[in-house]
Order: sequence, then structure tokens, then C-alpha cells
Amino acid sequence: RKTYLYLKTHNITGLKYLGSTQNDPMTYKGNGMKWRKHIHENGNDVTTEILGQYSDRDKLREAGIYFSELWNIVKSDEYANMVKEVGGGPY
Repeated sequence: RKTYLYLKTHNITGLKYLGSTQNDPMTYKGNGMKWRKHIHENGNDVTTEILGQYSDRDKLREAGIYFSELWNIVKSDEYANMVKEVGGGPY
């Protein structure tokens, strides 16, 4: 089954969220606690960019870690991520 790696950007606040899903990434809101709270408080005015589609879990994990580290998503105030994106569960 295909899993999508995506980047969501809130169009009003600019906050970003790196995530993965097997659902339609364009309609899927994301599952991060800080991200969901932000959407609830600021509305779902979001742009979604698909970074890749994967059927191989190891390749998804590699890509998730690559972008997590490239953008420093856990420590950056620009992202709502609390952990690296590894395609399901914390790293």
C-alpha cells in the first residue's frame, strides 16, 4: 500500500508540518498534536506538498529522516513536529 510523505503549510500563520499517511494527503489534516491544535485554533487553510510516494517502508523512513534533519523540524519554531517523521511512530 502506498504511503505519502507530505509537507503542510498553514497559509495564514506559515507554520509547517511534515507527515506521512496512507490516506489522501490532500484531504488528510495531519495527526501531530501541536499541528492539530494549531488547525483547530487557526482554521484548516493549508497547502499540501507531496514529497514522495512509497511502497517500501525503509525508503519512506529514509526520506522522512532526511527531510526531518534537513529542515530541523523538531527544534525549529517553523514546524509543529515534536519528533522526526519516520513513517509511523517516533524515531
